[in-house]
Amino acid sequence: MKTTKSTIKTEVIYDDDKNNKYLIRKEWDKNKKKALIIMKNAGQADEVVQDHTTMFVINNLTRLGYGVVDIVNLFPTIEGKETKESVTDNLKCIQEAVVRADDIIIAVGKGAEKIKKAVERLNMILAILLDKKANILQIEANFGRKGFHPLYPALKYQWKLVPYSHTVVTQ
Repeated sequence: MKTTKSTIKTEVIYDDDKNNKYLIRKEWDKNKKKALIIMKNAGQADEVVQDHTTMFVINNLTRLGYGVVDIVNLFPTIEGKETKESVTDNLKCIQEAVVRADDIIIAVGKGAEKIKKAVERLNMILAILLDKKANILQIEANFGRKGFHPLYPALKYQWKLVPYSHTVVTQ
């Protein structure tokens, strides 16, 4: 009989009222690659609770040889309305996370292209990433399409990461 043990260290950054969630950091092997994944909206995960998105992110990144992930979103609001301060704090948190990451994965999903505010926010973040010369990736399906969210049914259990096309998203 063999017993194995593992610990996943979790850190979550919120605003003071917990109306905005800026970052979830999961660390299970600090000696492996670090990923920053950028999605669209803050989910239900917290320090203990995992939602499906977070679970699929951790499972797939583990299979791909990562040991740490910072999860951020274009829109950090959990409750209430977005404020100028929450937008500023979110972008600041993303900038700090970029420095720690080996790879940045854009996983906002195909629907984000239809939302003007999402396109604007993604373009702001892409400008930051390109300025820092970050290694930007995206999730590709086995049928060749790219730019998926981790919950896309065909990709939940196996990701293929490919370079992100460095074009500004337009509507």
